[in-house]
Amino acid sequence: MSPASRVLGANDRVRVGMIGAGARGQELLHQVLGLSNAQVVAIVDAYSRRREEAAALVPHVETLDDHRRLLERHDIDGVIVATPLHLHAQHFVDTLAAGKDLYAEKTMTWSIAEADKCLAAAQQHSDRVVQIGLQHQSGGALADTRQWLGQGLAGKITLAESWMSRNSRHGQGQWVRDVPADCTPQNVNWQAFRAGRPDAGFDANQFINWRLFWQYSGGNVTENFVHQAAWIQSALDLPLPSAATMSGGVFSEKDGREVPDTIALTLEFPKDIVVTWQSTFSNSRYGLGERLLGSDGTIEHVAGANEMITGRSAESTHYYPEKVNRPQGEGPGSNCSLSRRRPTSRRPGG
Repeated sequence: MSPASRVLGANDRVRVGMIGAGARGQELLHQVLGLSNAQVVAIVDAYSRRREEAAALVPHVETLDDHRRLLERHDIDGVIVATPLHLHAQHFVDTLAAGKDLYAEKTMTWSIAEADKCLAAAQQHSDRVVQIGLQHQSGGALADTRQWLGQGLAGKITLAESWMSRNSRHGQGQWVRDVPADCTPQNVNWQAFRAGRPDAGFDANQFINWRLFWQYSGGNVTENFVHQAAWIQSALDLPLPSAATMSGGVFSEKDGREVPDTIALTLEFPKDIVVTWQSTFSNSRYGLGERLLGSDGTIEHVAGANEMITGRSAESTHYYPEKVNRPQGEGPGSNCSLSRRRPTSRRPGG
């Protein structure tokens, strides 16, 4: 929360800068433009096409290909970061150092070492507002689940199951986007995109389809499991896991991607709880969801196959009693079935 001295008056407008104006960035841009007390004044993207698209949405906005130039402006209050994952830490640290508030898309960083740097930056600039976009965290399903858990309806939970599934037409791998003809070295600030990684020749496919490659992406763990892991850890108030295992590979479409499209993951936690997650890009039947399995009941949060950019999908949360320990059914005063439609919120490209 902002210090009292920084609270805006009713007639003040928050002046916003945006770093990253691709598909997710433009989704966020539309949302900001719908706010009466916000004004987008500068937009950064390494690709000229994205800058032109953003300028068409925001007349008179300044467009730049280097985030440092945006951060030099003294009239910007907050910055929205919607860049590829490997750039998040750099933009996080630089934004706070420039004295701006920050909203950054998940996942916060590409690596644990980068996360440590971001934590240090946030602690150093503790007067700044920092928020990471995790739409499950702000949904009503989490509040409902925490309420039911507080009422003891689930009993002792030792296992949480989660899953996320999508499908694509044969020969069209998930996340793969066509490379525009104008995606050339002349129109892309390749060095800004590489962000200090070892020199490599321009690669338009890597630039457009960065989610497929380890040097820019964490695969579907950082694209989608992060939402569900955060939801489960928040619901159950879990610490960091004590052990992790994962298996899988590129099984669905052999299209040159490096990150797996099929995953089975297990996390062990000190509180005698195991969390599992399964993901496939070859079947969308079960969408995504989580089940908290307890001695007195099950809490199930499920959603259908969601859209890639907006994260929209039908969503419901249910409680199912374990008759052996709760023979009378649901607990007193509990709402045992809620259906919601997740608002436009998220991600990622994820």
